[in-house]
Amino acid sequence: MVFLQNTLHHTKQAFDSAASIYDREERRNEILIWMRGIVHGIYLQNFKSGDKLLELNAGTGTDALFLSRHGIHVLTTDMSENMVGTVREKVRKHKAEKFVSAKLCPFDEIGEIEENNFDGVVSNFGGLNCINEFKKLTDDLSAKLKKGGKFIAVVMNRYCPWEIFYYSTRFDFKNVFRRSKEEGIDAVLGSGIVRTYYFTPAQFAGYFEKHFKVRKIYTLGLFTPPPFLIGIYRRFKPLVELFMKTDKLLKGIFPFNRAGDHFIIILEKY
Repeated sequence: MVFLQNTLHHTKQAFDSAASIYDREERRNEILIWMRGIVHGIYLQNFKSGDKLLELNAGTGTDALFLSRHGIHVLTTDMSENMVGTVREKVRKHKAEKFVSAKLCPFDEIGEIEENNFDGVVSNFGGLNCINEFKKLTDDLSAKLKKGGKFIAVVMNRYCPWEIFYYSTRFDFKNVFRRSKEEGIDAVLGSGIVRTYYFTPAQFAGYFEKHFKVRKIYTLGLFTPPPFLIGIYRRFKPLVELFMKTDKLLKGIFPFNRAGDHFIIILEKY
């Protein structure tokens, strides 16, 4: 328990430290912008104007503000006070109070939120890779969702061919299969360290099978290099843009949708 508390404390500190630079770093990274665009498209395929969503690990509120522009209501949650503060500032700036609200709430307190009957739950860009115990969260999300409600999670994949290729060419064999470590790895975020766990789509779906069935799985970054290899994009932009088009065409087709930097999984409540 002490180890878990210390890990969560360090995770919170890392996200607090990253809040002020998060948006700026994304604006500089064309691959991240492309990835978020793919996710937004899938959100709009599954949710409509008037829907009410619960967002986990909302970060600086980029997704919530995008959804609000399409008439979708979002209650954002995050464990970082600085991230929540940034969301609230953005909401005021964009006059989106009618659609977006922000609540300081880590994963293990989702069940304490008063609101119920959400049409959907969303979690983008690997926030759920910060934990490896999902039993309570599974029950809490089921309790918050309407029957037939969708849970769309964007999760860092255990099998990323680009990363394996990159570390192999550098003869960095310690990191070639770093994502396969059950105990997770320490990743740098802002000025802090976050313990990060990686999952296969089947493994992640298994954590939620008590209340949810899988509707669709997409790859996000199979042929396209991951964001930390942005230098490859800038050096070989025409080629990488071809990879992006290939990813977009094949993203939902088996077996391509089982590997990549991230996967997008759509779960539906029984």
